[in-house]
Amino acid sequence: MTLLDFLAACVLTVAVIVVVYLVVRSTEASLSVPSAKAVGESTLAFRKVKDKIPTPKPKSEVITKKVDEMIEARIEEIIESWGLATVEDLEVLEKRIDVLDRRLDELEKRFDEFRSFTRRKLERLEERVTALEREEKKED
Repeated sequence: MTLLDFLAACVLTVAVIVVVYLVVRSTEASLSVPSAKAVGESTLAFRKVKDKIPTPKPKSEVITKKVDEMIEARIEEIIESWGLATVEDLEVLEKRIDVLDRRLDELEKRFDEFRSFTRRKLERLEERVTALEREEKKED
C-alpha cells in the first residue's frame, strides 16, 4: 500500500465518520421539539455568538489543501515513480522528432539521387554488354 493509497483510505474514513455524525445529529435534532420561547432565546443568543466567532473552513477544504501540499512537495518523486511525462519531456521529444523528420527528408532525397545514378550506370553497363555481345557475334 503506497502513501497515496493510505492517504486516500484515511480521507474516505474521515468522510464516512463525518457523514455518520451528521446523520445522528440531525436525527437527534428532529426528535426533540423545543418550546417557542426557548427557540426565540436560543436564536437570539446564537446570532450574538455567531457574529463574534469566525467561521472555520470545512474539513474537506483543509484535507484537500493538505493533500495538495503533499503532492506539490513530492511531485518530482511521483513523476519519477509513476513514469509520467512532463511538458519539458514532451518538448524535447517533439524537437527530436522534428530533427528526425528533416533527416528522413534528406535521406529520401539522397536515396533518390543514388537510385537515379545507379539506374544510369546500370543502363550504361547493359549497353556495353550488348555491344560486346554484338562484337562477339560479328567475329564468329
